[in-house]
Amino acid sequence: MDEDLKLIKKKFGEDMAHFCRGYFSILLETKGLLPSLLLKKFEPSKFLYSDLVKFNLEEKFKNFIYSLIDVEKKREETSKSPEELMSIAGYDLYECKTESDIQRFKKYYHEGEELCTFRGGRLNSCYVFFAVKRDVDSIKREDFKNPKREDLYGTSVISIQFSRDESHLLSIKNRYNHRVFNPDATYSNNLDNIIPGLIKSFEEHYGMKQEVKSHNFEIPGYVLASDDKYYKYNSEINNIYYCSNNIIIDITGVHKYDASKYIILDYFILDLVNKRIYLYDENIDDSFPKTIGEIDKICVLKTDYGKEIRITNTNNFLSIIKINKYNGIISYINENIEKIDNNFLVYNLNLQDISLLNVKVIGDKFLFNNISLQEIELLNVEKIGDDFLSNNDSLRKISLLNIREIGNFFLASNRKLEEIIIPNVKEIGDSFLTLNITLREIKIPNALKIGDFFLSHNIYLKEIDLTSVKVIGNFFLGNNMNLKEINLPNVERIEGGFFYSNKSLEIIIAPKLLAVHPYQRQIKLFKIEKDNRKKLERKENKRLLKK
Repeated sequence: MDEDLKLIKKKFGEDMAHFCRGYFSILLETKGLLPSLLLKKFEPSKFLYSDLVKFNLEEKFKNFIYSLIDVEKKREETSKSPEELMSIAGYDLYECKTESDIQRFKKYYHEGEELCTFRGGRLNSCYVFFAVKRDVDSIKREDFKNPKREDLYGTSVISIQFSRDESHLLSIKNRYNHRVFNPDATYSNNLDNIIPGLIKSFEEHYGMKQEVKSHNFEIPGYVLASDDKYYKYNSEINNIYYCSNNIIIDITGVHKYDASKYIILDYFILDLVNKRIYLYDENIDDSFPKTIGEIDKICVLKTDYGKEIRITNTNNFLSIIKINKYNGIISYINENIEKIDNNFLVYNLNLQDISLLNVKVIGDKFLFNNISLQEIELLNVEKIGDDFLSNNDSLRKISLLNIREIGNFFLASNRKLEEIIIPNVKEIGDSFLTLNITLREIKIPNALKIGDFFLSHNIYLKEIDLTSVKVIGNFFLGNNMNLKEINLPNVERIEGGFFYSNKSLEIIIAPKLLAVHPYQRQIKLFKIEKDNRKKLERKENKRLLKK
C-alpha cells in the first residue's frame, strides 16, 4: 500500500494520495492496482485532486475508478437502425457524404455559435451525421437565457461524428457550440444516453465499432483523448486541445513536447531552441506573434504564479509574457509596438493585465473572447477596429484618452463595465457598448457620427454627454429604462428606432434635428426651438397625409 501511495503522490500530488487512502482502501490491498488504473485513465497532473474538489466530483470519481474493474458491461441490444431509434427519440438523422451535405445544417446555428465543422474538410478525418429535432423550428435561441449543454435548445440539433481511424472516436457536438462547457462531449459522448441501443445500432448498421471505453465520467477542463486517457487542457480551439503539461491533442492523436525545448502557452508554441513563437493550428489567424517580432533572446523565470518569459527581439525591443501554472497567458507587456493587426489573442481567456504604451492602431477582434481583464489603459491609441474586447464579463474600467475612431461592436456584451473614458472620439461604429447593463454615465463630447444600436439595452444609463454629435444611426439608445433627459444640441439626423422602448425619457433637446421618427410619439415632452418645431410639424403632417 505504501509504495502505491508514494507513486500516486509523485504523479498526482500529496492531496490525491490522502484522498486515495480514504476512498480506495479495497483497491490498495492489491499491489499496483490503483496506480495502474489512475495512470491508465489520467495523464499525471498535480491539479487533478483540486479540480475534483472544485467541481464536487469526489464521489463520481470514486464510482468511476471502481467501474474500471468491469468496464465491459453488456450493451443494450437492438434490431433497429440508427434512423429508427433516433426517430423514436424525436430526431431525423442524416448522414453527410459531401461538403454540401454538411453546409445544409449551418442554418440551424446562431451567429457566433457555428461548429468549426462548417469551415470545411471535416469529412477527411471523420464520418459526419446530423440529428435534428422534428420540432426544431419552435425551439428558439432567445428563450434560453442560461444555456446548459443538454437543455432543449442545445440538443435540438446535434452532430454525431466518428473518427475515420480504427478507434472510431466519437464526438457528439452541441448546438450552443462553445457557449457551454465541453460542447464536443454532449451526452458524455455516449450514444446510449440519447436512446438505449444506439451504440450497438451504429456499430451494426454503419460499422462504427468503438473501442470498449467507459464514458461515465466527465470533469470540466479535461478531455478524453484517443488513447482513452483524460488530459487537463488550457484551451480548446477547432477540436484541438492545448494542455497544461506541454501536450497538444488533435484528431491525429496526443502530441507531447519536450519541456526543455518548447513551452505550450495558450494555443501558441514557443520554440526555445529555434527562437520563434508560432501557431500550431494554421487555421487560426492571430497577430500576437507578430507583435513580438524576430526573436534574439529568450529568458524563462519560474515564479509563484507560473513563469515569466522575457523575449528580446532583433531590434532590442523587450516583450514580457507571464503565464499561470496551466500555461495560460495572464499578462503581456510590450512598450514598443505601435500597430496591432486583427485577432490579437482572439481566443485568450485568461489575460488579466496588458500594457501597450505606444500602440496607436488596433485591428479587429482585439481580445475578442477574453473574460478575465478588469481594467485597461491605452493612452496613445487613436483607432480601433471591430469587436474590440467584446464578450468580456470582467472589464470594469477602460481609458482611451486619444481615441478618434471606433469600429463596430466596441465592448459589446460587457456586463460589468462601470467607467469608460473616451473624451476625444470623433466617429463610432455600430452596436457601441450594446448589452452593457451596468454603465450609468458616459461622456463623448467630441463625437460627430454614431452608428446603429448605440448603447442599445443599456438599462441603467442615467447621464450622457453627446454635445457635438451630428449624425446618429438606427435604434439609438433603444430599451434604456432610466434616462430621463438628453441634450443633443448639434444633431441633424437620427435614423429609425430613435429611443425605441425608452420608457423614462421625458426631455429631448435637439434644436437642429431635421427628421422626427414615429417612435418619438411615446416621449412625454419634446423641447425644441420654435422655428425648428414648425419645420418638424410640417414634415410630420405631410407624412401623415400621404398615408
